[in-house]
Order: sequence, then C-alpha cells, then structure tokens
Amino acid sequence: MSGNDFDAIGSINIGPGTIDPREYQADTGAVELDYYVAILVLEATSDAADHKPLYEESFVLLKAESEEEAKEKAAEHGKQQETSYQNENHELITWKLKQTIEVKPLEDATFDDGTELYSRFFRNYQAYSSFEPLTEEEA
Repeated sequence: MSGNDFDAIGSINIGPGTIDPREYQADTGAVELDYYVAILVLEATSDAADHKPLYEESFVLLKAESEEEAKEKAAEHGKQQETSYQNENHELITWKLKQTIEVKPLEDATFDDGTELYSRFFRNYQAYSSFEPLTEEEA
C-alpha cells in the first residue's frame, strides 16, 4: 500500500468514535513493568478495655516501572486496607497501616512451582521464632 492508499481509506467507523489509520502509531516508548513484592504490617486497635494488639503481615505483589513507584504503590495499597467497623460486641475496630517493612524487586517473575517470592536475612533466630501465628479462634 502506498501513502495515497491510506488517504483513500479514510476513517474506520467503529461506532461512537473513529480511528484514522493515518493518525495511528504504535507506542514504541512503552516501558516494561517489573514485579516487586512489598511487605506491609497493619495494626488493629479497638476501644475495648481488654483489647490486645493484633497485627497482620501482608505480602503484596506489585507491578511498577521503578522501585520508587513500587514503594508509592505499596503505601497506597496499605492505605486502601485501612478500615474501621463495629464487631459483634459493638466495639470499634480500626485497622491502620503501621509500616511498610520492605519493597524488593522479584528476581524471578516466572511464577512456576517453587518460585521464590521473598527472602530476607536475619541474625536473631530467637526473636524471629517468637512470632507465633494465631489460631482461627484467636483471629
């Protein structure tokens, strides 16, 4: 097709709106997004007299152009998780983002069986092992 052939084609009617092939250009500057994992900690507070602190550690998968953008998206995700509600005892429960622990790029984004999503190094195993998951009754 020559350039004159496009002039003869004109616009393509696709309903409400048209596409003129003379104006269409592929986006050659598209940025590839990378995968990141963000570790967030949320805290539940309550107006109940016997309330014990409750925390949730959340691992969130993000796609971003840069680590800075991933950090921004992690903070936004954490803020979106914030909520307040009345429990069955009419006590006010409030969940708030306590901290973004870390945002790391995923080294392997193939997501095959056994793909490592997150790892970190630490020295104090005693402190690490003191974290006990809650039973369903406790949560």
